[in-house]
Amino acid sequence: PNFDEFSSKSWEGFGWTSLTADGDLLNPTVTKCLSGILEDEVTVSSSGELDSSYLELSLSQLPSLCRTKNGSKRTQKLIAKSRPEQIEKVVEVLAPHVGELMNDLYGNYMCQTLFQSCSSKQRLVLLEGMKNHLVKIAQDPRGTHSLQTIITLANLPQEEEVYRQAFTGQICNLATHNNASHVVQRLLATLKNKNFVIEEIQGSVKELATNKLGLCVVKKCVSDPRVMGELLTDPVALMQDPYGNYAIQHLLDCWTDQCSFPMVAALQGKILQLCIQKYASNVIEKCLKHREMREAIVNEIIHDDKLYVLLNSQYGCYVLRTAAQLAEPELKAQLREVIVSKMQQLNQKKLGNRWTEILNELV
Repeated sequence: PNFDEFSSKSWEGFGWTSLTADGDLLNPTVTKCLSGILEDEVTVSSSGELDSSYLELSLSQLPSLCRTKNGSKRTQKLIAKSRPEQIEKVVEVLAPHVGELMNDLYGNYMCQTLFQSCSSKQRLVLLEGMKNHLVKIAQDPRGTHSLQTIITLANLPQEEEVYRQAFTGQICNLATHNNASHVVQRLLATLKNKNFVIEEIQGSVKELATNKLGLCVVKKCVSDPRVMGELLTDPVALMQDPYGNYAIQHLLDCWTDQCSFPMVAALQGKILQLCIQKYASNVIEKCLKHREMREAIVNEIIHDDKLYVLLNSQYGCYVLRTAAQLAEPELKAQLREVIVSKMQQLNQKKLGNRWTEILNELV
């Protein structure tokens, strides 16, 4: 039959189960007809609006078509050119299937386009269709991108409530998941009421801060006093961690005044050891940028009779250089005097250029 004859017939019976693994229909005639729909450009009227006959023909097959490469592309074009009432029909048809489509190789691209074309009311309809699958979607390598797209658009209390109900009890596990961690970060960046996320990570902040992905979540909520307090319970351990040191540095940027006293108290008597540790030395340099902490740190360095240990260490030299650059004139003079007195005890001659650089900064 020609295309006109075929298009007037019912699509009933040609559902997803009639598709092959490559997305082609088993029936050759149907394959040929469907190919014409997918390969041709979407038909538009002289006024620039989408031809409604194409929409009516495709609607019943959308869940299946969106799982194919060409079908997803055509549907995205359909959505981009559709009027609001036509988008409403698309949402109505796809809502029961949206959770599966978000994880699909091709369907996830269509979902992202659809979310950006929906009204807030339509987003709620789609959220209702996927709410029981949100955790699974967040963990999926394709679903995570679709989910982040719709979360970014959230601006209603009802939307935030759906996310709260779906992710409560799952935040800590999701925060360290390769895909889901980005969803948690997007929730923290978008939602007005992110308290449920903060409450769930309480008691696990230190553990999350020492995880590559968990660190990103902690940094997104470090401005909360509860997170600050938990990080300050053991800053010395976190400073020496490959990831935890970044959490402390970010903490110092956000809470400089509040952190000064507890940080100085925690570092007292440990400055020398921390200065020669690869990761902790970065935090010490950050502390030196703040006057209250700088004075305490430089004074401890000056009065430690093992200052030569710093000068014999690559990381210790970085700390001393920063101290030399930032210290007040009186402290600079004392530091130079002490360093010169220790020169006879230095044996790492390859660091000679570093020592010269430090002394030049102290002039």
